[in-house]
Amino acid sequence: MGISTRRIRLQSLGSTLIPLYLFAAAFLAPLEAFCAGADTQQVMEQAAQKAAAKAKEKMVEKAAEKAAEKAAQQTTAEVVEKAAQRAVEQAAEETTAKEQLKAKRPDEWRGPTKVYFNIFVLDVDAIDDANQSFMSNVYLRLRWQDKRLASQNGTTRQIRLEDVWNPHIILANRQGLVSRSLPEVVQIEPDGWVTYRQRYSGMLSQPLQLANFPMDRHTFNVHFTSAAYSAEELEFVPGVAKQSSLVGGSIADDLSVPDWKILGFEALALPYQPIEQISMAGFVFRFEAERYVEYYFWQVVLPLSVVVVMSWAGFWVQRGQVGVRIGVATSAILTLIAQRFVLASLLPRLPYMTRMDFFTVGCTLLVFMALIGVVTTSYLGSINRDIMAKHLDLWARGLFPATFLLLFGWFTAG
Repeated sequence: MGISTRRIRLQSLGSTLIPLYLFAAAFLAPLEAFCAGADTQQVMEQAAQKAAAKAKEKMVEKAAEKAAEKAAQQTTAEVVEKAAQRAVEQAAEETTAKEQLKAKRPDEWRGPTKVYFNIFVLDVDAIDDANQSFMSNVYLRLRWQDKRLASQNGTTRQIRLEDVWNPHIILANRQGLVSRSLPEVVQIEPDGWVTYRQRYSGMLSQPLQLANFPMDRHTFNVHFTSAAYSAEELEFVPGVAKQSSLVGGSIADDLSVPDWKILGFEALALPYQPIEQISMAGFVFRFEAERYVEYYFWQVVLPLSVVVVMSWAGFWVQRGQVGVRIGVATSAILTLIAQRFVLASLLPRLPYMTRMDFFTVGCTLLVFMALIGVVTTSYLGSINRDIMAKHLDLWARGLFPATFLLLFGWFTAG
């Protein structure tokens, strides 16, 4: 009975507490929700404040970053500008130093700068008598010492000619364009010795006196001069070739020009004076050449002599054969005229008479006089003056050969 009573009481107590619990839960639920809503709003407000603070911090950070970036860019621009300005100033200083180095002669305080030269005439392609010029192929080597270019590392350098001081060499007697075959560079040795090499090809002018043509000889000049320095500032000295004992230069043994032979040569320092008031430092290579007269003897003298001798044949033909006598003399004249056209391409065109011109004119006059003599004897025979015509023929047979021999002797012996 006791256990059942307790169970009943507990059941009745449970039935009583359950409604109370439900009532309390129903009453406290809105209150809890209200409290929970209040806490959520507060949390949201705090979150919003934190987000705003973070956004503000980010904005401040971005602004600081932009300011720092702008300051860095400005600083970088200033640094770059200063560096560029320093580079420009340094380049200007280097350019000025280089220009001063090129403008001033090496050791100019000591006096004239010495430049050693070597000239080698590799070939003479042609000699133009009428145009007073000759075509030549020349190799030039110059050496001078510039201690400002000496290097401490013991290496040999090769730089452009325009970057160092140089004597500014040109060909004084060039005619038209003269080509350069080698690059415009110099070789600088460790001790400051500078070597310049160049090869020139072209026409060079040379005044020629051809009054003695074709037994003439001439001196041909390859004249180099400095375009910037006078004879008091620059001293050219003939150099000695390392491979031989030649001083100043030389000329090739075999040349392309066919009708000349070389008699001698020399290289010497010689100022260039276009007028008396100007004297530029310079040097010259001279070679003396003589014309081969044998060519002109066989091509000009011998054919002319044959024509002249042929014109005398009329004096040995019987006077009665007038047509034959005049025909021989006329043929000689026509042959001589044709020969003159051929000679025009071999002889120089000059405003004065040469030895060859006098010889050809003399031969022409002898042939013409032979024609006159033949015509005269024929006329005398037609008017019954046979004795006079005979004497004229006899005189002509001796006089014309003697006159020609005198002309030929003067032409060959002068």
